[in-house]
Amino acid sequence: MRKQKNGKLETVLIVFGLIICLVIAVGGWIIRQPYLFGQTSDGFIIRQRVEAGTPVTLVYRHSVQKTMIYEYLEVNKATEGFVLKSTKYQSLGVGLPFSQGDGDFREEDGWFIMDNMNRNFPELSIRNGVTNEEKVYVGDKEYELSKLMPLGKELHLYVAPLYKGWYMKKEIRS
Repeated sequence: MRKQKNGKLETVLIVFGLIICLVIAVGGWIIRQPYLFGQTSDGFIIRQRVEAGTPVTLVYRHSVQKTMIYEYLEVNKATEGFVLKSTKYQSLGVGLPFSQGDGDFREEDGWFIMDNMNRNFPELSIRNGVTNEEKVYVGDKEYELSKLMPLGKELHLYVAPLYKGWYMKKEIRS
């Protein structure tokens, strides 16, 4: 029969080593998960876990037409940006899509709707404008910009793994 030396200490060290390995593995998995970041010059106001296909909706009032606009995007398949799927607005005007090349145009219940746009954006930059009625929806969560940032501030939206979000901090003008 073999004689056992320091059996308790070896067991504690093995268990401790396994716990550390587990913590590192779980931590590594967590920090590689994709997040949508919303950043102003004052810091982050949105930091939310997303996945490919997560819906992102921008709601704002057009600065010239003074009518509401809804832009329906989703996180792209590579979880590194956005795809504009459709837009809905109440009046035709400057900067609003309407031609056949922009997507499938239709009118419904007083709204102009452009579907199947499929425009890719690696990131988005919006400004909390004149009316301060802007909102961002990420999945089911609503971010009312008037409560999160002052009027006229720029909001930079991008998708990145959690660990990159911290060092990808953007330089924002205001």
